[in-house]
Amino acid sequence: MERRATRPERHGTNRPERPRWATVAVAGTAGAVLAVGAVAVLGFGERVIERPVIERVALNPVNTHPGLESGTLEGVRQRVAPAVVGIVAAPAGAPLGTSGEITGSGVVIRDDGIVVTSTALVPSGDDPVRVRLPDGTEKSGRVVGSDAATGLSVVDLDGRGYTASVLAQDSDLVSGETSYAVSARDAIGTETTTGVVAVSQRYVGPSGIALDGVEIEGEAPPLGLGSPLVDDRGAVVGITTAVDQGGSWYVSPVEVVHKVADDLLIDGVVHDCWLGIEGIDTPAAGVATSTVGGGTQVASVVAGSPAASAGLQAGDVVVRFDDHPIARMPDLLVALRAYSPGDQVDIEVTRADGSRATLHVTLAEHPST
Repeated sequence: MERRATRPERHGTNRPERPRWATVAVAGTAGAVLAVGAVAVLGFGERVIERPVIERVALNPVNTHPGLESGTLEGVRQRVAPAVVGIVAAPAGAPLGTSGEITGSGVVIRDDGIVVTSTALVPSGDDPVRVRLPDGTEKSGRVVGSDAATGLSVVDLDGRGYTASVLAQDSDLVSGETSYAVSARDAIGTETTTGVVAVSQRYVGPSGIALDGVEIEGEAPPLGLGSPLVDDRGAVVGITTAVDQGGSWYVSPVEVVHKVADDLLIDGVVHDCWLGIEGIDTPAAGVATSTVGGGTQVASVVAGSPAASAGLQAGDVVVRFDDHPIARMPDLLVALRAYSPGDQVDIEVTRADGSRATLHVTLAEHPST
């Protein structure tokens, strides 16, 4: 049965609903996967393209397809593999099918060929992107936009009718839980690697720029850069933006992927927001470690910033940002990446006298953008 639908909000009730590409048309449900039909608006400089698309959004819980065992490597791989692509490096102007090395992975997020991958894998100019599909065929595409601050790029493939992945609404990456990277292989097919969710980190991405994301502990797949991280339902909860050959990789959570893709598809640029504080980690009581913290202590507040307007003070310890618990400064930095200028958030702090306060903040465009 068809019904009218709008995309659920991904954050607290104070966050205003932001149009997702354009007006949602109709939606149908299959199990607990919401297939959202919409008219997409893509901006390429002065050229604007409108076209109907289908996006698949995971609702909780997601029913496993018949014959697949949720929680197993093969079951997860089968659910995600039809949407995982390889990014091919080939000489400029080389025709499709010309031998080229797969340098990393990406994932299709809409049936009209919108792919999210790592910025390090795509050209910085107007050169086309070559993508190898799961069946071994190749497609050409163009870079809609890239965001150096998150390490994410959006690619628009030629043609329609692609199999889209199921995107989680929020990543809900809990430390200690198992997750899976599904990446392309040198030959046809995909491979799945198991990892354990660690903590939010600031790390150096493959392009040499500092990125904020979540560390996944485990041996990274050879072509894991740009690959989707999925949970045991097969829903995408993040995109791999850096790989450490020492035994871990790093992902940008899916709520950040939603935000970056929205901005790039609509405006061609990402609208970063800011809070306007300098913070330091506060160790949890009785614990002296960089991985467990008791919040982010405000060292200073920038005059005229959203934080100043809301009443944040030096000495406050931020322990919650909307529905995100804050144990360390990287938690706050990662959470901010999913928000847009104008969003209203609640920030819970512990004050210097030990009292708790909830402050209402309206985020603003970052001065550097």
